[in-house]
Amino acid sequence: MFLFAVVLFSCSKKTSPLDNTKVFTAELREQADDALRVSNELDAAFNDVDSVLENQANVCGGAFAINTADTPNVIAITYNGNTCDALRSRTGSINITYPPGARWDSVGDSINVLFNNLGVTRLSDGKTLVFYGNFTYRNLSGGKLSNLAAGSTVIHSIAGSGIQINYDGLVTTSWRFTRERTYTNNSGIVVSTVGTDSAGSVGHVADWGANRWGNSILLVPTTPLQLSQSCGWKLTGGQATLSNPSGTSILSFGLDSTGKTTSCPLAGSPYYYKLDWSGIGENPYSSLFPY
Repeated sequence: MFLFAVVLFSCSKKTSPLDNTKVFTAELREQADDALRVSNELDAAFNDVDSVLENQANVCGGAFAINTADTPNVIAITYNGNTCDALRSRTGSINITYPPGARWDSVGDSINVLFNNLGVTRLSDGKTLVFYGNFTYRNLSGGKLSNLAAGSTVIHSIAGSGIQINYDGLVTTSWRFTRERTYTNNSGIVVSTVGTDSAGSVGHVADWGANRWGNSILLVPTTPLQLSQSCGWKLTGGQATLSNPSGTSILSFGLDSTGKTTSCPLAGSPYYYKLDWSGIGENPYSSLFPY
């Protein structure tokens, strides 16, 4: 996976050093933004899967139908509208298949989840990601989220290889996901995500594939990535390294505009993440970005 040329993105060294720096920092941020969006949309989709498995009434911007006449049984989520926060729109579908009579509350229960051209468009700038591929979703601990009491946990795992992701209709790359999600109850559900795979000498890998320039990247949570139901399912904390052959970005989440950790921001206000990069061919770089 790391047999790519040692170049970070696509910038040319034929322009002036100042121009190179501008291009480099813009593409560095775009890589981080893409990785964050991939992570967040994967979480959002599996939150919807959780909802329908727990017999919730609806899915924002979509509808679901249950077919128990065929074997395996199928729950189809079809999207054609905006997310609950009205910041993204979604199209395509998710198909959940499982054996007849499966309860999804016993240790080791597993289902297949197909992202069938699941397209997600960020309404602020029109940027789109499209996902296609099969995941195995497993209940490692047993138990149901609807029965999750304070002090107890439920643990699920997500595994998918050969997942195709298209960036803005321009290029498609292949990804592998190996995530473990631990659910706790703290004024609503809190989901903590870690990675469970290895790539060479790198452990605890959650996501690995290629960025929009075709260079390999690894996302490794160094502290669990935290999602909070009480904060509108925002990414409220955690840290991850985002590595490619030329360097590593350290991404720190759940910050305010000064770079300090903060509680859920006011409605309409963003969280910020800090990006610290070091690597080959450019000076170390650090900045804050909203998300």
